[in-house]
Amino acid sequence: MNRFDPRLGVALIAVFFVAVIVLSVIFAGRGVVRDDLERNIAIPDDLLMDLRFKVAYDDENIYWRFEWDAPNGSFYHDLFAYEDGEWVRYGESPVGSEEFGFYEDRMTFFVDDGSVPYFAQYGGFITAISDQMRFFTDEASEEEVEAVIGESDLRKWLPGTRTDFYDWTTVRSEEELEALTEAGYFLDLWHWRAHRSNPVGFADDTLVTWYRLSDEGTGPFATNWDSDLEQPNFMFDPDITGQYALRWERLVNREYTQDDYYYLSEDIAVPFDPDHDWQEGDVIPRRLLREPDGSRGDIFANGIWDQEMWHVDLMRALDTGNPQDDKILHHLGVYDVAFAVHRDATTARWHYVSNPLTLGLSRDADVEALRFDGDQPPWDDIEWTEITLFYPGQIAWDHLMSDAHAGYEEMQRRTAVEVAHTEEELARYAVESEFRSEIRTQWTWTTLSWAVFFLLGSWALIRVADSERGPWSRRRED
Repeated sequence: MNRFDPRLGVALIAVFFVAVIVLSVIFAGRGVVRDDLERNIAIPDDLLMDLRFKVAYDDENIYWRFEWDAPNGSFYHDLFAYEDGEWVRYGESPVGSEEFGFYEDRMTFFVDDGSVPYFAQYGGFITAISDQMRFFTDEASEEEVEAVIGESDLRKWLPGTRTDFYDWTTVRSEEELEALTEAGYFLDLWHWRAHRSNPVGFADDTLVTWYRLSDEGTGPFATNWDSDLEQPNFMFDPDITGQYALRWERLVNREYTQDDYYYLSEDIAVPFDPDHDWQEGDVIPRRLLREPDGSRGDIFANGIWDQEMWHVDLMRALDTGNPQDDKILHHLGVYDVAFAVHRDATTARWHYVSNPLTLGLSRDADVEALRFDGDQPPWDDIEWTEITLFYPGQIAWDHLMSDAHAGYEEMQRRTAVEVAHTEEELARYAVESEFRSEIRTQWTWTTLSWAVFFLLGSWALIRVADSERGPWSRRRED
């Protein structure tokens, strides 16, 4: 009777073992990384991008000039299309990119004067405190957020605005929050929007404290919708614009340029006429633009999309007179800044962010703003500062500050993030953060597989050794 040759078993196990190792190397990290819109996961094609900027100031104002690549630059936004006798909304905040490109590109940056601990070392990470923030996989429900803080979703906040730094439900009292703001515990957030502010010549002036808030005053956009009548409040003035509405096919084909009336503002709008002969595919923007006022209207802007790039200029007074909304800037001052860009019609957390940098007004810093005299900054005399932005994924502050994070001890010492990680590493970790549980499961199975192979291999080798001393060995010698 034929008997099993243990050496053949060893050979088969060895071949299988080598094959598993080779496959593990080839497919490492690929098996679990996939878009899952139901879990708010959409990984961008590019995890890194470059941002270029220059800074100058005079006795009254500070000036910024930005450039970044945007092959699919979008200045269209949230709108209503006429379909089957109804106005249907398109462009609502998507997971990842909006499929028709109906979401504006944006550029934002934080400014701090040293009043917010950890910002100088970790930038915007300190505003993403919990994995229950909006559009995270485990985001808090709208009902829960409404019941606790009276908002529809959970957005950026600073840890010191909670009695428990990492529990978003423990908001301090109004008196404590007001005292924190008066002490400078807030981040100034400059928010340039390609559709909701740029056409009227402004950027939106906002801040982050216990929530992402707007400065005092009237903002550059309002909602163009009558919920009772289920129709827009305003339409285009045909005497000025030559149209009652935009056309769907022209928007989808990106035929409207920045020289066209692709937006609706107060000076080109008239009350909506429900009796007009509306046609299938007519489109009216959901946002009505206007010139902002008060503290919210402090930042002037001009953004142009040209040759697949955004070119954006911003200007704001050094001292806006609103110290509880804005960081007041001074000649010879040094400040901390961190940047973010939304492109490819993305919203919410699907952006690119920078590590923090220092900004010096005629002071040595990562970026030195040039002081000048005259009507306009001498842009040609100022060199570009170019930095790399990265996709931040779902890396929350409460995780970074826990012992589950390998760099926990360094963070307790406030070791700056750029000392520990490159932007490429941070982008890779960001993707891993989206799939933390899947990666753990994969490693568990991998470890078990290795253990099984080790046991089987050991068993086969023992059988070979036994066979060399047994009857099969003696028959071979005969």
